Amino acid sequence: MTPKPTALAIALLAGLLGTPVAAAPLAALCEVTLGGARIDGPCRFTPRKGGSFDIRMDDGRRFGGAERLSLDVTGKGRGRLSGSDGRAWGTARRQTDGACWAATGLTVCVRDPGDAPAASPSGGTPPTEAERRTAFGARCHMGGCTWVIQSAARQIGEGSAAIPGRRVEVTARAASAEYPDDYPAHPEAGLDWSAPFTEQYFCSPRRPAFADADGSWQVLDLPQVFGASEAVSLRYLKACHPGTGDDPYAAAEALDLAPSPDAGRRFPDFAALIAR
Repeated sequence: MTPKPTALAIALLAGLLGTPVAAAPLAALCEVTLGGARIDGPCRFTPRKGGSFDIRMDDGRRFGGAERLSLDVTGKGRGRLSGSDGRAWGTARRQTDGACWAATGLTVCVRDPGDAPAASPSGGTPPTEAERRTAFGARCHMGGCTWVIQSAARQIGEGSAAIPGRRVEVTARAASAEYPDDYPAHPEAGLDWSAPFTEQYFCSPRRPAFADADGSWQVLDLPQVFGASEAVSLRYLKACHPGTGDDPYAAAEALDLAPSPDAGRRFPDFAALIAR
């Protein structure tokens, strides 16, 4: 299965402290199971303070009578799900698959919309077995994985006195594959890998960020990780914290990162990112 050329996967964020109350809706993929009905496809994800969020389907489909579903976080791994029509499903819990929340009669999963981060057309020399052993599943769900082989980070710049940090670049390749059963730990031989592409990250406790395809920079919401942001969060953690494992939720928690007061902010360029 050939990886689709896409822009850098957008991190869909909801801040613990600093996310703007009126954050702009962002593209995502939603999977909602309501009673016996399944509603899935492209959607809009609006992050709110404290890790809460709202979703609505791009094509206008409703969740029962509700145009919009809302999760209001009430504690670690706990929240309340409700609809814009006033219906409430009560207490919801975050599932082992961190992209999903479930209450009685309702499960909501919100995921990263990109199959591969900034993937270039396929081509080049196939990766060696040693390289394949370093690959990680940046996005595995619904019977498929997007695998990424990512180089060690190279420092290409630094922050400022106001916003300290390291600007780094990695070279990566991506491939996709389908799996009828469990996901393997590493990709098999014979996949169609993309040509190498580069990505940039700003390793910073104040503004941990990634560069988007248009040159803007998006601040991540670490240590909070959503299903929709797990791929880019994992790639950031591996670039900025060598030795990070393949589970972004566990890795972010283990690193004991402090929430960024600028979580969710987008800056037009690197100079703006490191300005006070």
